[in-house]
Amino acid sequence: MNENLNQNMTDEFLPGLDKSTDEVAWDLYRKAIRFGTWDPAEIDLTQDKRDFESLDENLKGYLIHFCTGFLDAEENVALKFCPWIMLGSSTEQQAFLSTQLLEEFKHTEFFMRYFTEVLGRERIRGVKNIVQQKLDERVKKMLAALEQETEEREAALVEGLTHYQGIIEGVQAMSGYDVFEAVFGSKGLFPGLAEGFARIKEDEGRHVGFGLRMLKLYARNPEHAKRIRALFDEYLPHILIRYDQPIIVNGKEYPTPPEVRGRERLLKMFERRLKDIFGTPVTV
Repeated sequence: MNENLNQNMTDEFLPGLDKSTDEVAWDLYRKAIRFGTWDPAEIDLTQDKRDFESLDENLKGYLIHFCTGFLDAEENVALKFCPWIMLGSSTEQQAFLSTQLLEEFKHTEFFMRYFTEVLGRERIRGVKNIVQQKLDERVKKMLAALEQETEEREAALVEGLTHYQGIIEGVQAMSGYDVFEAVFGSKGLFPGLAEGFARIKEDEGRHVGFGLRMLKLYARNPEHAKRIRALFDEYLPHILIRYDQPIIVNGKEYPTPPEVRGRERLLKMFERRLKDIFGTPVTV
């Protein structure tokens, strides 16, 4: 899993502006049916359990923290994603977005299983992810917009796509996959987690690709472009907290592995997403 692969997963859809949004949405819906049928229960975690048992204590602490962040995030959006579907402006768009809801629950199931069968414990509490926590407020705004006119509904969807597909999946999650590869995957550790991430990335390639394509189109409207950029700028400090926070498990603080380079990875992905949407390099 490398940065070029992350980019290729979204590039497939970004240039395809020759098709209508409904055509793209339906194509992705069909792809989700054909390629998104993996079962979280079938991934072999036997070697992962052995790897964890023999792992250095500091890396054990980091992996628990790292996986907690993913489980919290996947579960949080799975429970809250319905308004994105409801604000879709056509049957085709709602059909594709509905596949994302199912896939978020599958991702949640995978990490729940990982804690039970590999880490042998419950997730820890207190891992900060403010951008995820702000989804509570986002959902309320999107639900309220359902009762409004088309303009208000569209504005709410633009902000929702920016918040979730653009920032949470497009920046935070994609950076997290690179962190896993640098710290564990490149060393041949945790093949089950590597397979889970590969499957999740296939799903999220569709989510992020569609979201960025939509935002690229919406950004042609100056008001929408202003909304998109304002949210990216507002959430940047919160994004960086994901890897700036201390790693604390059961009251003990653990060091961050030097390979993580979280702030660097997040900033690079942040700039890339702005370029995907606005078409020119952006420096933050």
